[in-house]
Amino acid sequence: MKIDPEDKVFNLLPCEVDTLRTAALQRGLPFDEKRTQYTARELGHFGMVREAYNSEELGSLGFGSKDIVTSFDTNAERAREELCIDAPFGEDIRKWQIPVDVCQWRMFITEFSAGSTVDPHVHPEHKKDDPGGSLRVVLSGGIEYQGKLFKPGDWFYIPNGIPYSFRSIPDEKTVVMYSYRFKFLEEGNRFSHPIEVFHETAMDCEIA
Repeated sequence: MKIDPEDKVFNLLPCEVDTLRTAALQRGLPFDEKRTQYTARELGHFGMVREAYNSEELGSLGFGSKDIVTSFDTNAERAREELCIDAPFGEDIRKWQIPVDVCQWRMFITEFSAGSTVDPHVHPEHKKDDPGGSLRVVLSGGIEYQGKLFKPGDWFYIPNGIPYSFRSIPDEKTVVMYSYRFKFLEEGNRFSHPIEVFHETAMDCEIA
């Protein structure tokens, strides 16, 4: 019998329990310091988002080898199905992790249906002098962000702690390469807890 993805059980690492603690405090929710096992549905209640597969998971699924990896490999197509991650701030968006294991970063491909909008939200920063953040490179289609149209070959970087929103162009599918560095990634963390926001800077995605 196929398990509902929201019923998948996660055994949280210590760094992930710390992420959950912070999310609970920010949302005023009760938190059990001793509990380490949660379903995806329960983590969602705290606003926890699966941002990546860690090294142990990649290895257990047959990914993350030290060999050369290309988009022509069988593993690349398998990753599209088996390494999907959450995209909670928009509809008709599909995101999956590229099957390479780079300690400080995780890399993804994101597919946006025509006219998809990423709702305003903010990712928590690591610390003031090292906030972490995300880098997006447009591969095909286009992204409208901060009054500019980002076409294939264009890119933008957003540090954690800065609210943002953007949308894909309305007349064709858009594909983006997305690299993200979030808190405790090098310790195996798979989750973050971005927060929905309403902020004029975040929503500035109109073309001038």
